[in-house]
Amino acid sequence: MLLKIPVIYLKYLATQIFFKDDNMATATALIKAYMTETIPSDGGFIITAYFTAGSGYSIYEITAYRNVKDIFRTDEGVTFKTDGNRTHILVEPASFTKKYIEPVNREAGFSIPYRFNEMTIIPGPKSEKIMIPEKPISLYTSFTILEKQSDYFSYIFFPTKDVYVAIKKFIADSLYNDCNLGLAVSKEVSVKALDTIKKFSIFG
Repeated sequence: MLLKIPVIYLKYLATQIFFKDDNMATATALIKAYMTETIPSDGGFIITAYFTAGSGYSIYEITAYRNVKDIFRTDEGVTFKTDGNRTHILVEPASFTKKYIEPVNREAGFSIPYRFNEMTIIPGPKSEKIMIPEKPISLYTSFTILEKQSDYFSYIFFPTKDVYVAIKKFIADSLYNDCNLGLAVSKEVSVKALDTIKKFSIFG
C-alpha cells in the first residue's frame, strides 16, 4: 500500500537515509553519500528525478554503475569515471504544448534519448502520458549526475539482494506523491521501469 506523503516530505528525505535496516536495501541522498565518502565503488543504482516547476513535467533517470575508478564533484554535478547503464521515465502532462516532438529532439530539460516507438506509453488519470523505454542505454568511460538548485532529488541505492524491490517501491511512491499519479498507474509504471532496469548489462 502506498501512503499519500506531502511532496515537501519526500524532498526533505533527500538529506536523509531512506531505506536502512539489516534486511532492506539501503539508499541515501547522493550528495550526502559523496560528502561522507560512502558511495560504493563496486557498484550501485542512482535514481534522480527532475521536476519542472508548475507544469507537472518530470523526468526520472535511473543509472547503474560498477567498478568505479574515480568520483568527483564539479559545478554541474557528481561525475563517475566508469561505464554504466541508464533508463528513464518521462511524465508528460496533458498541458504540455510540444507533445508532438519526439522526446529525443526536445529542448534541454525536457528531452530523453528515445523516440516514441522505443517506449511503452502508459496513460495517466489526468490524461498524462508516462513513457518508459523498452531498452536501456549504455554509458561509456564516464557519466555525470546533474545537480539542480531546486525541484530535484538524487538517491543512491546500495546493491543488495533485494535492491530491485526497494527501487520499485521507491519509484511507485515518488510517482504517486511527487507527480500526483494514481495509485494503480504508479505501480504499473514502476513494474514496467523495473523490467527495463533488469536489462542493464553492467552487472551481467
